Amino acid sequence: MSTLIIFIIVALLFAITLAVFILLPWLQTQDHHAIANRADNQLLTLNIEVFKQRLEELDADFAEGQIDEATYQTQKLALERQLLDISDNQDTSHFTPNWKSRLIVIIWIPLLSVMAYVMIGDRTPVYQLWDAQNRLGQVADDLLTAKIDTPPEWATKDSVGLISAMQTNVHHHATDPLRWFRLSEVFLALQAPEQAIEALARAYRLNPDDEKVAITYAQTSFFTQGGVMDDKTRQVVEHILAKSPKHQGAQMLMAMGEMRAGNYAQSRKWIELLRSEIQARPGDHTQALNSLSELEQTINQREAQGKQAITVNVKVTPEILGRVEKGQSLFVNVRKMAGGPPVAAKKLSADSLTINGMAINISDNDSIMPTMTLSSAISANEPLVITARVSASGDAMPQSGDLTSNPVPLEKTADSTTVLIDKIVP
Repeated sequence: MSTLIIFIIVALLFAITLAVFILLPWLQTQDHHAIANRADNQLLTLNIEVFKQRLEELDADFAEGQIDEATYQTQKLALERQLLDISDNQDTSHFTPNWKSRLIVIIWIPLLSVMAYVMIGDRTPVYQLWDAQNRLGQVADDLLTAKIDTPPEWATKDSVGLISAMQTNVHHHATDPLRWFRLSEVFLALQAPEQAIEALARAYRLNPDDEKVAITYAQTSFFTQGGVMDDKTRQVVEHILAKSPKHQGAQMLMAMGEMRAGNYAQSRKWIELLRSEIQARPGDHTQALNSLSELEQTINQREAQGKQAITVNVKVTPEILGRVEKGQSLFVNVRKMAGGPPVAAKKLSADSLTINGMAINISDNDSIMPTMTLSSAISANEPLVITARVSASGDAMPQSGDLTSNPVPLEKTADSTTVLIDKIVP
């Protein structure tokens, strides 16, 4: 049975149940008090008819001259007062519904519920998702449980529906790390790294001891962030090395991460450890050893360029520092005063920001374009400014609520400069 039919049946049952509950007071058997009230009302109605007949007889006696006017008026007033008292005591508040009124309510409540559901918003995406689950649900489950590696050709024609079915399947089995890992592979194939990292993070939290999940999560995070190893990625890699000290993938990540962080001596130690382990293995490993040599040359080049770095002292006002939360990112940008993209930029964790500030080295290693390095921009006497910004989203583009500084001109001969984060992006 399709999801749409099940939904309609459940919705109708719910609406009918609601209608029955509303009609329950009508459907219940009347108590003895209510029955007695109705009996009393019937007796009072009979009495009223008797009093009306007596008034008619009194009028006839007066018309025939059998009684004088004074007697007529006295008896008529007495009868009218008795009639008024009887009318006031009559209970007319009770309403006894018939089968038609009950049927109308039972029909209209489900009908109005359906109309409200349809008219509130466009339900087309919901119907499309249900259709995708009915057609592609089994294929999605087979892919996520590694029963098949590639979907059938007919299923690939509706890639959006297949992905929707896979996402729904994963959320229905939210505690299965394999499904999250397989979903991340789909996102990577679709060049959606942010969604892939989110899926890998879920898989890692569910099974942190799975080395394949852990190293894939660390590598994807590392390269997605432009080769920067944040605290979370470092923790994942260190967890891998704690269990498997000779894990070469983790060792290589540590070597590249330390290099990008400017810890060149630590990076060389990891390279030497990798080299010794590779050489100790039997077989020809010339290509791997050449890759390590190239990485070592890159370290030497970056270290030489880093010696010409400019020190940026980032300070924060106490009011703004109170708004900095754990896990936020700190961006330091050097750009032309005339505008345009940054000449050099650095992204770090804002967790190290204190009331005393934070010293950051920025150099040609942080240049955005290889054809326009920081040193070449300074040599060309380009007017440059430095800004610092704390971002909650980690996005390179400023967003409302970010904490930022005013642009500070960079002096050509200065080895250091200071920027003050003292305002909020509107």
